[in-house]
Amino acid sequence: MTIWAGTMDLGVVHALAFPECRGGEGPVIETLNRIVDDADFGAVEIAPVRDPAIRERARALLSWSGLQVVYLPILPMLFDGIEIASDDPERRDVARQRLHDLIDEAISFDSTLAMIGTPPDPGPDRRSPVFERLVEDIRELCDYADSQPTNRRLHITLEPFDRDIEKKRLIGPTIEAAALADTVDRENFGLTVDLSHLPLLGETSAQAIGAAGRHLIHAHIGNCVIDDPGCPFFGDFHPRFGHPQGRNDGPEIVEYLRQLDAHGYWENARSRLGATPILSMEVKPNQIDNESSGAILANGKRTFSRAWAHVRKDRLA
Repeated sequence: MTIWAGTMDLGVVHALAFPECRGGEGPVIETLNRIVDDADFGAVEIAPVRDPAIRERARALLSWSGLQVVYLPILPMLFDGIEIASDDPERRDVARQRLHDLIDEAISFDSTLAMIGTPPDPGPDRRSPVFERLVEDIRELCDYADSQPTNRRLHITLEPFDRDIEKKRLIGPTIEAAALADTVDRENFGLTVDLSHLPLLGETSAQAIGAAGRHLIHAHIGNCVIDDPGCPFFGDFHPRFGHPQGRNDGPEIVEYLRQLDAHGYWENARSRLGATPILSMEVKPNQIDNESSGAILANGKRTFSRAWAHVRKDRLA
């Protein structure tokens, strides 16, 4: 048993560790099996699978794996132009229906969480009406999820992105994400705080986790590059821990874990979700340098294991 199993499930974002599956296609079953076979992982985060037959095979595989599942509507939102909160009523209706379909898929996987994002930032003078439409759409999505028959309650979690550097989304600063969650005011809605996004947001772990407060129901660790626009990992693209241009490695994970402890994340997320809290790593191989998915996953687990042991030692001191 892993040393963290009593506190949390360590997860991995499948579509980053195996980028050939990012669009919900490719060798989905073969690569999922590599995670299923690894007992260090207690959760997996998956992109919506496009082929219904492959989706059913993935659902069956994960149904007996013992892994918690986080479903990622956020990926087609980012890459397929799903325009939640659009000022075009037709595009907005299409987005809502597509998200309903993705929520149905998440429920079919018995997912603990479904992750969404916000639309592109329209600029400071136009944010207010987009924010208002976003609140309406998230409420509607949460209510839809709650209206469906499920084995467990599906929670919708929103991941804030940078506003100024690479993803350039509406939200944005964690304090604004928390204000959005306050306004949405749904029990099945919360926030994800991602360590890899904090340098992009200009926030520390203490600032972001403190700002998220009671809304924090999901956590990610990862790395990012923000100083070199010519780097293939510039922005929110998750190089391995220890990347020479990266901003996050063992010490940053240690501080992040300390702040999760200090703000009661493990207890609060367990209470909200009725499930073991999840902390997932986002790591992506650099194919230019011939990095392999297996090596990058091992790098991530070693880095996290050392950080967890360090923080655990603090607890026992």
